[in-house]
Amino acid sequence: MKKRGLVVLVAALAVILLLSLVVRRRKSGRSSSIKSADCCSAYQESDPLPDQPPPGVTRVAIGGDSRDDHLGVLPWAIQQAKKRGASAFLFLGDLEIDRSEDKLVKRELADLQGVPFYPLIGNHEVEFLGALRLPGGKHAVDEFKEDFLATQGLKLAPIAQVAYGADIGPTVHYVAVDNVSRHKEGFGAQQLAWLGDDLKAARAANKVIVAGMHKGLANNPVTSHAMDEDGPAAVKDSDAALALFQQYGVAIVFVSHSHMYAAYTQGGIPVRLTGGLGAPLVKGLAGADGGFHHVLLLDVPAGESKAPLRVEVVKFAGGAVKDDKEETEEIE
Repeated sequence: MKKRGLVVLVAALAVILLLSLVVRRRKSGRSSSIKSADCCSAYQESDPLPDQPPPGVTRVAIGGDSRDDHLGVLPWAIQQAKKRGASAFLFLGDLEIDRSEDKLVKRELADLQGVPFYPLIGNHEVEFLGALRLPGGKHAVDEFKEDFLATQGLKLAPIAQVAYGADIGPTVHYVAVDNVSRHKEGFGAQQLAWLGDDLKAARAANKVIVAGMHKGLANNPVTSHAMDEDGPAAVKDSDAALALFQQYGVAIVFVSHSHMYAAYTQGGIPVRLTGGLGAPLVKGLAGADGGFHHVLLLDVPAGESKAPLRVEVVKFAGGAVKDDKEETEEIE
């Protein structure tokens, strides 16, 4: 009985603290984490792909951030993945506003009808309303693994975080890493060591390596709502991960966390920021700057090629949910 009362008290205090943070940020007029007033029309790029993948091409659907999806963007994206011949769906985190609702998404995922679903853990899976850490973080991680990572052929890293590798078709190796479950601590030495080993094996097997994570790497040209916001330890880990991506020739990196679209390069590696699966879009960001709901399609041809991989941005035509006055000024 005492334990239950303590949990209720902690939850109540968390709500009070969260509301105070929202009020404080609104009063201070906190600015957006978008890095430039000119951003982000210069970072809009899309490659038109054929309706179906040509012979020998592996097609993958990618997106993130479907929490508060009042318009049905995620179900639409699932239908797009099936209709356009995707061999897998990479989800980059934040299925719902709170992890207690994540299981409800399983009914929508059933519509994939055999298309493998590879999810990442996002901050809304390990934080109360995506903002506050409560006791039981390890349970949240373990529960996520049990609920969503039973896909056949997926090789979980033998560490506490949610990291894994998976081969998609004959050509692609997907490596998913976790930069949110260790609060403001980046990837951690153990995960970085595992990442190096996984990338080395994939390179030896002549795979085209695709990487995914929830938060973008620090010091990217678009937004500081990435690993920058987690402090020096996280920024150091971000630099270490980028160095590994460069060393082993990662072909492309996908990130989310900011609810928008942008295409840029970091350390010579193409990156796609894709947080458009239904969460409220970045406040004040025009459609021409990436403020729209969407899903991505990636085509990977067989064999080694030095040509950049082609990525199509498929835009949702059913409207848009924008941050309103009740949202914080920070990009969520």
